[in-house]
Amino acid sequence: MSNTLTTKTAVTCENCNLDTLCLPNGLQRTEIGALGQLVKRDNIRRKGEIIYHVGSSFRGIIALRSGSAKLVSIDSNGNEIVVNFILPGELLGFDGLALQTHQCTAIALETLSFCHLSAHYLDSSAIDTAFLNQALLQRASDQFDSQVQKMMLIRRPAEERVASFILKISERLKARGYSALEFRLTMSREEIGNYLGLAHETVSRIINHFQALQMIEVKSRQLKIINKKKLLGFYEE
Repeated sequence: MSNTLTTKTAVTCENCNLDTLCLPNGLQRTEIGALGQLVKRDNIRRKGEIIYHVGSSFRGIIALRSGSAKLVSIDSNGNEIVVNFILPGELLGFDGLALQTHQCTAIALETLSFCHLSAHYLDSSAIDTAFLNQALLQRASDQFDSQVQKMMLIRRPAEERVASFILKISERLKARGYSALEFRLTMSREEIGNYLGLAHETVSRIINHFQALQMIEVKSRQLKIINKKKLLGFYEE
């Protein structure tokens, strides 16, 4: 059997199972077809490899097809700050859009693949940019809302931050067709703590406490939600 994908089996923007989460969401079929002609697919990064560096020139918008990544910034003392974790169907690159220079570094948390829409096409006459700009604005607004929620969460007690993090990851994975109750955390506890503004020892202590309360079960990085209602109630307190 040939290893070459046929037109029917090749993944495109029109048949991708992440189309309701990625840029095609909300676009007309003809618009999705036009977008699909411009996207470069099958870009691969291994765990720890860089997708783009802080200070590098903006080269376009990136959509994860599989795997996960972290978006990090560096403070004035040279410390790494985890800005966000990116899952399949979510976009990267907005940190370079305004100034045409990336303000963060994107790093693979595991082997991942992504699609790339070159910056050239964002202002190109090759497509009707009106629909594309509207889609990009919507995704950028979603990311802004997410960062506002994160800032509000950081003011909450440590236990609530960790409970919220677990539940949000669960919700995001469910939207992508994965199990909402059992999944692998690709980020370390140190990275989770960095993201939540907590020491990694605090994250570990709280996770152990949640296990003792029989809300979750954790083996290595595999997490299982045993009592979601109890975990949700803990978060809402």
